[in-house]
Amino acid sequence: MKVWIDFDPQKADIRYLLEHLETSGFETEAVSVPAGNTEEILRHAAGADAVVAAMERWDEEKLAAVEGKVRFIQKYGTGLDTIDLKAAGRHGIAVANVPGANAASVAEVALLHILNVGRKFVPCVSGVKNGIWPATITGTELDGKTVGLMGFGRVARNLARMLKGFRVKILAYDPFLSSADDENVTLVKSAEMLFSESDIVSLHIPSTPETKGSIDASLFGLMKKGSYLINTCRGDVVNEADLVSALKSGRIAAAGLDVLTHEPPEEGNELMKMDNVFISSHMGAESFESGVRSQKIMAENIEDFFRGKMPASVRNAEFLKCDSACEN
Repeated sequence: MKVWIDFDPQKADIRYLLEHLETSGFETEAVSVPAGNTEEILRHAAGADAVVAAMERWDEEKLAAVEGKVRFIQKYGTGLDTIDLKAAGRHGIAVANVPGANAASVAEVALLHILNVGRKFVPCVSGVKNGIWPATITGTELDGKTVGLMGFGRVARNLARMLKGFRVKILAYDPFLSSADDENVTLVKSAEMLFSESDIVSLHIPSTPETKGSIDASLFGLMKKGSYLINTCRGDVVNEADLVSALKSGRIAAAGLDVLTHEPPEEGNELMKMDNVFISSHMGAESFESGVRSQKIMAENIEDFFRGKMPASVRNAEFLKCDSACEN
């Protein structure tokens, strides 16, 4: 069995995954392909029984092209918005993710952005590097603020845990929950209430047809003047044009973004030119510890699947045309 891993081992530490799979008898190919290069994606996938996916998009066309060869797609991460789960099932391809392995890592980056938009740590550090001393910039404290968590899954729960060291009020909105199960977190009844009552809003929702572009002017207009927006989930849940307008008007004082609608950013993206926007390169999940946790789960998923056991983190089982090789 051969596994194509869409990562460059010179740029991403995937040693654990490679060693584990090879010890278990799998042939591996670790080659990173640009997400938009369909021809190269299909060329590598056509020679593989399993794919460890990065940010390439697996749509009906690509999935149909590899039907009968690729039987398992393992996403490196939690989000599956780049993979058509129903289409994968129709073409007999099981799709799994890595739930929770990077939750603490992403939460830490959300907290870094929260602290930075308030205290302007990055401009101060870059000012010193550019010969400005003192490079002091007056900012706002996190202490005493209300932090709103849009979505209350694994990442948001970890962020709430980390915020407990600060004197903050934590609100959360999640339409799928009736209780936060956390005495330090108050669930509110609507996104509108969350945005209107928070000094800082941190986004923790998946990208789905319902959520794409849903964080828009209608919500930004409810925010307190001078509040902050943090996004470490998926870029396309935010209407970026509306965000630019809210930042220019001062309704939102600053934004900390680890994700964008288009990655890398397109030329001319206004957010890249704004002094009150701080963008990191989708690095939230990238920590040594989360990498090891993720690779362990991925290796076990691939091994289990080809031994005839359906991994628990397969997310399209209900759509899957499954033969005896992938049944429990």
